[in-house]
Amino acid sequence: MTMRLVGLHNSDQKISAVILGTWAIGGSHWGPYDEANAMRAIETALDNGINAIDTAPVYGDGHAEELIGRAIRGKRDRIFLATKCGLDIYDRSYRRDLSPAYIEKDLHGSLKRLGTDCVDLYQCHWPDPQVPVEETMAALTRFRDEGKIRHIGVSNFNGPQLLEALKFVALFSLQPHYSLLERGAGEDLLPICIGKNINVFPYGSLGAGMLTGKYRECPRFKKGDARSFFYRYFKPAYWPRVRRLLDEVEAIAARGGTTSGAVALSWLLRQPGVTSVIVGARSAEQVRGNIADVPVDLSDEDMRALDTLSSLIYES
Repeated sequence: MTMRLVGLHNSDQKISAVILGTWAIGGSHWGPYDEANAMRAIETALDNGINAIDTAPVYGDGHAEELIGRAIRGKRDRIFLATKCGLDIYDRSYRRDLSPAYIEKDLHGSLKRLGTDCVDLYQCHWPDPQVPVEETMAALTRFRDEGKIRHIGVSNFNGPQLLEALKFVALFSLQPHYSLLERGAGEDLLPICIGKNINVFPYGSLGAGMLTGKYRECPRFKKGDARSFFYRYFKPAYWPRVRRLLDEVEAIAARGGTTSGAVALSWLLRQPGVTSVIVGARSAEQVRGNIADVPVDLSDEDMRALDTLSSLIYES
Protein backbone atom coordinates (compact mmCIF):
# COMPACT_ATOMS: atom_id res chain seq x y z
CA MET A 1 0.00 0.00 0.00
CA THR A 2 1.23 3.52 -0.79
CA MET A 3 0.48 6.25 1.72
CA ARG A 4 -0.45 9.58 0.16
CA LEU A 5 1.69 12.52 1.24
CA VAL A 6 0.18 15.98 1.69
CA GLY A 7 1.76 19.41 1.68
CA LEU A 8 1.61 21.66 4.71
CA HIS A 9 0.89 25.36 4.92
CA ASN A 10 3.94 27.35 6.00
CA SER A 11 6.34 24.42 5.73
CA ASP A 12 8.36 22.63 3.06
CA GLN A 13 7.64 19.27 4.71
CA LYS A 14 5.12 16.75 3.46
CA ILE A 15 3.38 14.38 5.83
CA SER A 16 1.21 11.30 5.43
CA ALA A 17 -2.52 11.78 4.93
CA VAL A 18 -2.95 9.63 8.04
CA ILE A 19 -1.19 10.63 11.27
CA LEU A 20 -0.73 7.98 13.95
CA GLY A 21 -2.64 8.97 17.10
CA THR A 22 -1.30 7.56 20.36
CA TRP A 23 -3.80 8.14 23.17
CA ALA A 24 -4.61 4.43 23.40
CA ILE A 25 -0.94 3.47 23.03
CA GLY A 26 -0.26 5.22 26.33
CA GLY A 27 -2.10 2.45 28.17
CA SER A 28 -4.79 4.38 30.03
CA HIS A 29 -8.52 4.99 29.41
CA TRP A 30 -8.85 2.39 26.65
CA GLY A 31 -9.43 -0.96 28.32
CA PRO A 32 -6.95 -3.88 28.31
CA TYR A 33 -3.42 -2.90 27.34
CA ASP A 34 -0.56 -4.78 25.72
CA GLU A 35 2.72 -2.86 25.46
CA ALA A 36 4.24 -5.19 22.88
CA ASN A 37 1.24 -4.64 20.62
CA ALA A 38 1.52 -0.90 21.16
CA MET A 39 5.15 -0.92 20.05
CA ARG A 40 4.28 -3.00 17.00
CA ALA A 41 1.57 -0.49 16.12
CA ILE A 42 4.10 2.35 16.01
CA GLU A 43 6.63 0.30 14.05
CA THR A 44 3.99 -0.90 11.58
CA ALA A 45 2.81 2.64 10.98
CA LEU A 46 6.34 3.78 10.18
CA ASP A 47 6.94 0.75 7.95
CA ASN A 48 3.77 1.47 5.96
CA GLY A 49 4.36 5.07 5.01
CA ILE A 50 3.04 7.00 8.01
CA ASN A 51 5.65 9.63 8.78
CA ALA A 52 3.73 11.72 11.32
CA ILE A 53 2.94 10.88 14.95
CA ASP A 54 0.75 12.83 17.37
CA THR A 55 1.07 12.32 21.11
CA ALA A 56 0.83 14.10 24.47
CA PRO A 57 2.29 13.75 27.98
CA VAL A 58 -1.14 12.87 29.37
CA TYR A 59 -1.34 9.72 27.23
CA GLY A 60 -0.37 7.22 29.90
CA ASP A 61 1.39 9.90 31.99
CA GLY A 62 4.31 10.02 29.58
CA HIS A 63 4.27 6.35 28.61
CA ALA A 64 3.18 6.95 25.01
CA GLU A 65 6.00 9.44 24.53
CA GLU A 66 8.51 6.95 25.97
CA LEU A 67 7.37 4.22 23.56
CA ILE A 68 7.53 6.62 20.62
CA GLY A 69 11.02 7.67 21.66
CA ARG A 70 12.14 4.05 21.54
CA ALA A 71 10.41 3.39 18.20
CA ILE A 72 11.85 6.39 16.35
CA ARG A 73 15.42 6.03 17.58
CA GLY A 74 17.60 6.33 14.50
CA LYS A 75 14.63 7.50 12.41
CA ARG A 76 13.92 10.89 13.98
CA ASP A 77 14.87 12.90 10.89
CA ARG A 78 12.16 11.11 8.87
CA ILE A 79 9.32 11.71 11.37
CA PHE A 80 7.04 14.72 11.80
CA LEU A 81 6.64 14.60 15.57
CA ALA A 82 3.83 16.43 17.35
CA THR A 83 3.13 16.57 21.08
CA LYS A 84 1.20 18.82 23.43
CA CYS A 85 1.37 20.74 26.70
CA GLY A 86 -0.81 22.06 29.45
CA LEU A 87 -2.34 19.15 31.40
CA ASP A 88 -0.58 18.54 34.72
CA ILE A 89 0.53 14.90 34.81
CA TYR A 90 2.99 15.40 37.64
CA ASP A 91 0.49 15.64 40.49
CA ARG A 92 -2.07 13.51 38.59
CA SER A 93 -4.59 16.34 38.83
CA TYR A 94 -4.63 16.75 35.03
CA ARG A 95 -5.64 20.34 35.62
CA ARG A 96 -5.09 22.73 32.75
CA ASP A 97 -1.95 24.83 33.09
CA LEU A 98 -0.64 26.89 30.19
CA SER A 99 1.52 29.14 32.33
CA PRO A 100 5.03 29.73 30.96
CA ALA A 101 6.58 27.92 33.93
CA TYR A 102 4.50 24.80 33.46
CA ILE A 103 4.95 24.76 29.69
CA GLU A 104 8.72 24.83 30.18
CA LYS A 105 8.53 21.88 32.58
CA ASP A 106 6.17 20.01 30.27
CA LEU A 107 8.28 20.60 27.18
CA HIS A 108 11.52 19.45 28.75
CA GLY A 109 9.79 16.32 30.05
CA SER A 110 8.47 15.54 26.57
CA LEU A 111 11.83 16.10 24.89
CA LYS A 112 13.50 13.72 27.33
CA ARG A 113 10.87 10.99 26.91
CA LEU A 114 10.85 11.33 23.13
CA GLY A 115 14.63 11.29 22.96
CA THR A 116 14.88 14.41 20.84
CA ASP A 117 16.03 18.00 21.22
CA CYS A 118 13.19 19.44 19.14
CA VAL A 119 9.58 18.59 18.25
CA ASP A 120 8.10 19.58 14.92
CA LEU A 121 4.76 20.69 16.37
CA TYR A 122 3.98 21.75 19.92
CA GLN A 123 0.30 22.24 20.76
CA CYS A 124 -1.71 23.61 23.65
CA HIS A 125 -3.78 20.54 24.56
CA TRP A 126 -6.75 22.44 25.97
CA PRO A 127 -7.36 26.15 26.53
CA ASP A 128 -6.58 27.42 30.03
CA PRO A 129 -8.93 30.24 31.10
CA GLN A 130 -6.71 31.06 34.10
CA VAL A 131 -3.70 32.13 32.03
CA PRO A 132 -3.76 35.02 29.53
CA VAL A 133 -3.34 33.67 25.99
CA GLU A 134 -0.70 36.33 25.35
CA GLU A 135 1.55 34.84 28.06
CA THR A 136 1.12 31.32 26.71
CA MET A 137 1.91 32.31 23.14
CA ALA A 138 4.91 34.39 24.24
CA ALA A 139 6.35 31.33 25.99
CA LEU A 140 5.79 29.11 22.97
CA THR A 141 7.35 31.73 20.70
CA ARG A 142 10.42 31.79 22.95
CA PHE A 143 10.80 28.01 22.76
CA ARG A 144 10.45 28.19 19.00
CA ASP A 145 13.15 30.86 18.84
CA GLU A 146 15.36 28.64 21.00
CA GLY A 147 14.95 25.78 18.52
CA LYS A 148 13.11 23.42 20.88
CA ILE A 149 9.93 23.47 18.79
CA ARG A 150 9.44 24.19 15.10
CA HIS A 151 5.76 25.07 14.92
CA ILE A 152 3.04 26.23 17.34
CA GLY A 153 -0.45 24.77 17.32
CA VAL A 154 -3.56 24.47 19.46
CA SER A 155 -6.01 21.68 20.16
CA ASN A 156 -9.62 21.86 21.36
CA PHE A 157 -9.84 25.65 20.99
CA ASN A 158 -13.21 27.07 19.95
CA GLY A 159 -13.62 29.89 17.44
CA PRO A 160 -13.19 32.87 19.82
CA GLN A 161 -10.23 31.18 21.55
CA LEU A 162 -8.57 30.51 18.20
CA LEU A 163 -9.03 34.12 17.11
CA GLU A 164 -7.63 35.36 20.43
CA ALA A 165 -4.51 33.23 20.04
CA LEU A 166 -4.03 34.52 16.49
CA LYS A 167 -3.62 38.04 17.87
CA PHE A 168 -0.26 36.98 19.29
CA VAL A 169 1.16 34.33 16.98
CA ALA A 170 0.66 32.96 13.47
CA LEU A 171 -0.57 29.48 14.40
CA PHE A 172 0.64 26.55 12.33
CA SER A 173 -2.20 24.16 13.14
CA LEU A 174 -5.46 23.36 14.86
CA GLN A 175 -6.37 19.91 16.15
CA PRO A 176 -10.15 19.70 16.54
CA HIS A 177 -12.49 16.81 17.34
CA TYR A 178 -14.01 16.30 13.90
CA SER A 179 -15.54 13.36 12.07
CA LEU A 180 -18.80 12.11 10.57
CA LEU A 181 -19.97 11.79 14.19
CA GLU A 182 -18.78 15.21 15.37
CA ARG A 183 -19.34 17.94 12.78
CA GLY A 184 -19.09 21.18 14.79
CA ALA A 185 -15.56 22.13 13.73
CA GLY A 186 -16.63 22.33 10.12
CA GLU A 187 -19.09 25.09 10.92
CA ASP A 188 -17.01 27.62 12.85
CA LEU A 189 -13.36 26.55 12.99
CA LEU A 190 -12.46 25.39 9.50
CA PRO A 191 -13.46 28.66 7.81
CA ILE A 192 -11.06 30.51 10.12
CA CYS A 193 -8.28 28.03 9.37
CA ILE A 194 -8.84 28.27 5.62
CA GLY A 195 -8.65 32.06 5.79
CA LYS A 196 -5.47 32.04 7.89
CA ASN A 197 -3.68 29.13 6.15
CA ILE A 198 -3.76 27.05 9.34
CA ASN A 199 -3.25 23.30 8.95
CA VAL A 200 -6.11 21.22 10.36
CA PHE A 201 -5.44 17.78 11.86
CA PRO A 202 -8.74 16.30 13.13
CA TYR A 203 -8.69 13.71 15.90
CA GLY A 204 -11.44 11.19 16.65
CA SER A 205 -11.50 10.60 12.89
CA LEU A 206 -12.93 7.08 13.24
CA GLY A 207 -15.19 7.97 16.15
CA ALA A 208 -13.11 5.94 18.64
CA GLY A 209 -13.79 2.87 16.51
CA MET A 210 -17.49 3.51 15.98
CA LEU A 211 -17.01 4.33 12.29
CA THR A 212 -15.14 1.10 11.56
CA GLY A 213 -18.39 -0.85 11.92
CA LYS A 214 -17.12 -2.90 14.87
CA TYR A 215 -20.21 -2.25 17.01
CA ARG A 216 -23.44 -3.89 15.89
CA GLU A 217 -25.31 -2.78 19.02
CA CYS A 218 -24.88 0.29 21.21
CA PRO A 219 -21.72 -0.56 23.21
CA ARG A 220 -21.19 -0.20 26.95
CA PHE A 221 -17.83 0.54 28.55
CA LYS A 222 -16.41 0.41 32.04
CA LYS A 223 -16.10 3.58 34.08
CA GLY A 224 -12.81 5.28 33.24
CA ASP A 225 -12.80 4.11 29.63
CA ALA A 226 -12.59 7.18 27.38
CA ARG A 227 -15.53 5.92 25.34
CA SER A 228 -17.72 6.11 28.45
CA PHE A 229 -17.16 9.83 29.07
CA PHE A 230 -15.40 11.62 26.21
CA TYR A 231 -17.45 10.76 23.11
CA ARG A 232 -21.12 11.73 23.21
CA TYR A 233 -22.14 9.52 20.28
CA PHE A 234 -21.74 6.40 22.44
CA LYS A 235 -24.75 7.49 24.48
CA PRO A 236 -27.81 5.24 23.94
CA ALA A 237 -30.03 8.23 23.16
CA TYR A 238 -28.12 8.86 19.92
CA TRP A 239 -27.75 5.24 18.86
CA PRO A 240 -30.70 4.96 16.40
CA ARG A 241 -29.40 7.87 14.29
CA VAL A 242 -25.79 6.75 14.64
CA ARG A 243 -26.85 3.29 13.46
CA ARG A 244 -28.51 4.76 10.36
CA LEU A 245 -25.29 6.59 9.51
CA LEU A 246 -23.22 3.45 10.07
CA ASP A 247 -25.53 1.47 7.79
CA GLU A 248 -24.95 4.01 5.01
CA VAL A 249 -21.18 3.98 5.56
CA GLU A 250 -21.21 0.18 5.34
CA ALA A 251 -23.33 0.24 2.18
CA ILE A 252 -20.95 2.66 0.45
CA ALA A 253 -17.99 0.54 1.54
CA ALA A 254 -19.62 -2.63 0.18
CA ARG A 255 -20.31 -1.01 -3.20
CA GLY A 256 -16.72 0.15 -3.42
CA GLY A 257 -15.13 -3.05 -2.17
CA THR A 258 -13.49 -1.28 0.74
CA THR A 259 -13.93 -0.81 4.50
CA SER A 260 -16.20 1.41 6.56
CA GLY A 261 -13.16 3.06 8.10
CA ALA A 262 -11.74 3.94 4.69
CA VAL A 263 -15.05 5.56 3.73
CA ALA A 264 -15.19 7.59 6.97
CA LEU A 265 -11.60 8.80 6.63
CA SER A 266 -12.04 9.61 2.95
CA TRP A 267 -15.12 11.72 3.73
CA LEU A 268 -13.05 13.63 6.28
CA LEU A 269 -10.12 14.16 3.92
CA ARG A 270 -12.56 15.69 1.42
CA GLN A 271 -13.65 18.40 3.85
CA PRO A 272 -12.41 21.90 2.95
CA GLY A 273 -9.46 22.89 5.12
CA VAL A 274 -8.58 19.42 6.43
CA THR A 275 -4.88 18.70 5.93
CA SER A 276 -4.34 15.22 7.39
CA VAL A 277 -6.31 13.03 9.80
CA ILE A 278 -5.23 11.55 13.13
CA VAL A 279 -6.11 7.89 13.57
CA GLY A 280 -5.34 5.89 16.69
CA ALA A 281 -4.33 2.23 16.81
CA ARG A 282 -3.21 -0.23 19.48
CA SER A 283 -1.91 -3.03 17.27
CA ALA A 284 -0.24 -3.67 13.93
CA GLU A 285 -3.49 -5.13 12.62
CA GLN A 286 -5.41 -1.96 13.48
CA VAL A 287 -2.80 0.19 11.76
CA ARG A 288 -2.94 -1.83 8.55
CA GLY A 289 -6.73 -1.89 8.63
CA ASN A 290 -6.99 1.85 9.23
CA ILE A 291 -4.80 2.90 6.33
CA ALA A 292 -5.83 0.37 3.68
CA ASP A 293 -7.45 2.02 0.63
CA VAL A 294 -7.31 5.55 2.10
CA PRO A 295 -8.39 7.68 0.42
CA VAL A 296 -11.14 6.06 -1.62
CA ASP A 297 -13.00 7.92 -4.36
CA LEU A 298 -16.40 8.85 -2.98
CA SER A 299 -19.07 10.02 -5.43
CA ASP A 300 -20.94 13.28 -4.93
CA GLU A 301 -24.01 11.18 -4.15
CA ASP A 302 -22.09 9.29 -1.45
CA MET A 303 -20.89 12.56 0.06
CA ARG A 304 -24.40 14.01 0.14
CA ALA A 305 -25.83 10.92 1.81
CA LEU A 306 -23.14 10.94 4.49
CA ASP A 307 -23.53 14.69 5.03
CA THR A 308 -27.28 14.37 5.48
CA LEU A 309 -27.29 11.43 7.91
CA SER A 310 -24.39 12.74 10.00
CA SER A 311 -26.02 16.17 10.34
CA LEU A 312 -29.15 14.62 11.85
CA ILE A 313 -27.53 12.77 14.77
CA TYR A 314 -27.87 15.50 17.40
CA GLU A 315 -30.94 17.30 16.10
CA SER A 316 -33.59 17.64 18.78
